[in-house]
Order: sequence, then structure tokens, then C-alpha cells
Amino acid sequence: MQKGDWLVLAGSLPDSIPESFFMDLAETCRRLGVKFVLDTSGPALANLIQNGPFLIKPNQEELGELFGRHITDMAEAAFYAKKLVHSGVQHVVVSMGGDGALLATSELLLQAKAPKGKVINTVGAGDSLVSGFIASYAMDADAEKAFRYGVASGSATAFSPDLCTKDKVDAVLEFVEVYPIKEEDVAK
Repeated sequence: MQKGDWLVLAGSLPDSIPESFFMDLAETCRRLGVKFVLDTSGPALANLIQNGPFLIKPNQEELGELFGRHITDMAEAAFYAKKLVHSGVQHVVVSMGGDGALLATSELLLQAKAPKGKVINTVGAGDSLVSGFIASYAMDADAEKAFRYGVASGSATAFSPDLCTKDKVDAVLEFVEVYPIKEEDVAK
């Protein structure tokens, strides 16, 4: 691995590999300037966020598990996502199903409404969101644009019998609405 590379740890991490391996991997990424992305849950996510990953993508339930809370709305999700940013995570995208998603960074707090469409299959939608975000961010380092593209990618997969295609993502992209979340609307 070298500076500018991306490493994504996604899904359930195997129990046969000691957690120290993943911690060492995260530290190696940090040291080398590799963008470390987490799309996992449970103790692995809780432990690895201390290494300041570039991006994490918990869903609403996984975000709540990190804080021992049941998160019920966008305002609560925004509050806890910002806490993660303050702890060193650079980009936090929280997927919230039909309620859309949110992005928190040190400079941004955005909400994306889920585009309307017939949900056919949600398998892989979260992975597609992460992949779309990375693909866009790698092109021009614009977090808001990457968030919009990620949401379009996740939605295009949900509206498809299989994973999305670029054509389907581009067709959904124009319907992704992104709004700032005002600080006064964030649950305290």
C-alpha cells in the first residue's frame, strides 16, 4: 500500500483473525497515507474508529450501538455522527433506509432524502453507497458531491434486481436532494 491508495474493511470481520491485526492494519494505513474506510459493525467498528478512519458508514442501528442508544431520527443521528467526527473520523455517512442518509465532516452536516423508486432488492445497497462515495471522491475530493453520488449508487442498487450500473446511478443522481442540517436541528 502507498499514499493515495484506499483500503475498505467491510462486512463481518472473521473471528479467526485477531482484532490486533485490524488495528495494525489501520495504523499502517494512517502512517502511509492510505485512506482507510470502515463499513462494519460491532466491537470491530467501535475499536477501529479510534484510528481516525477516512470514512465510516454505519446504518442507523449500528450508529446507536456505538453509543449504547436507540437512534430514532435524523437529528439524533446527526448529533452522534458529529461526535464521531470530533473523535477523529473524517467522514461519517449514516444510512437511514427510506429516510435517506446523512454526511458529517468537520465542515459539513448534510442530509440526503432517499430518491423515490420501487425497492426491489436492498442487498448490496450499503456497499454501493460506499463504493459510489469513494469513486466520486477519488475523482475530485469533493465530499458533498461524493455523498450525493454515494446515495445515488445505493439507491440505484436498491431499485435493481442486482448491483447498480453506472447508467442507473446516473439516472438516479438527478433525483438525489441534499440539504444542510442546521445546528439548531441537531438533537443535544
